[in-house]
Amino acid sequence: MNTGHVRAAALAAAVIMMLAGCAAAHSDAGLAALTKSGELNVTVAAIPSADLAGLYVAQDEGLFARQGLHVTITTIASTKAVIASQLNGQVDIGAGSYVGYVAAQAAGARFRILAEASTLRPHTRVLLTTAGSRITTLAGLVGKKIAVNGTGSIGTLLISALLAENGIAPAKVRFVTDKQGFPDMAGQLQRGHWDAAFLAEPYASKAEEDYGQVELADLDQGATLNFPICGFVATQAWARQHPQAAAAFVRAIEEGQALAEDNPSAARVSVGKSDHLPGEVTAVMALPDFPVGPVDEQRMQRTADAMLQFGLLARQYAAEVRQGTLIRSMISPS
Repeated sequence: MNTGHVRAAALAAAVIMMLAGCAAAHSDAGLAALTKSGELNVTVAAIPSADLAGLYVAQDEGLFARQGLHVTITTIASTKAVIASQLNGQVDIGAGSYVGYVAAQAAGARFRILAEASTLRPHTRVLLTTAGSRITTLAGLVGKKIAVNGTGSIGTLLISALLAENGIAPAKVRFVTDKQGFPDMAGQLQRGHWDAAFLAEPYASKAEEDYGQVELADLDQGATLNFPICGFVATQAWARQHPQAAAAFVRAIEEGQALAEDNPSAARVSVGKSDHLPGEVTAVMALPDFPVGPVDEQRMQRTADAMLQFGLLARQYAAEVRQGTLIRSMISPS
């Protein structure tokens, strides 16, 4: 047996185990439909979020087709599940939060950030409680359960930073994963399965519309103001093997990002179409910033620094984080 293949398989298995079985139950038929016949057929796995409006605008406006790409978008509940699908060779490009990718890179996977998708703006990632909740301040979260779409994820990081800035140790709350992701979380919160929920737009606005749930805290503040959230990421192996497809994808995404930033109406329509949401929800949802241009290393470094600070990266990676080599390994061609 080829020992290189054995090592690659072992690495993939190890990283997937690190991601705690997050995609084991995923059975979307779209993951089995990856087209192998040509490099211009690209499958993208995306979390359901307004952060990826640039992706949906590019699809709806025919920007991928204009670059000679046939893009299939599959929705998956969490970034960890997206990563597991990539490492299993089921999808080509992942669209999700950087936190999961940085953790996987530190654990030995090799990813390349192709383009940025979003950074925080006010009310785009929030903590919600029910209208009748007795929790009215952050201090009220002590000893309570907070739902996130993936533990050890961007939600865990943003909430930990907010709590710490307000003198509350993150260890004093309990993070609980809803494996169904953002679309499911508001309903579970309303039924009392947890005490607060971390939601991204448009699902925060939908929670307010459907249940009258209220914002306990906006996570775009303090140390996480304008924080980098999501990006478009491929394995380094895929990027090397399909340079034309990767370059074409980036060109189309750049156009989609610019359109989403300059034309919020187009972004709202595309998100509503992709997530099957009514206009009354997308009309009021907050939109993030949609960066355009080369991946900003300094912005990405904020993610690694915060992950190390709040224990989402083990201390053994401290030197790589502080020297910037971990993030550079995800940006610079190898």
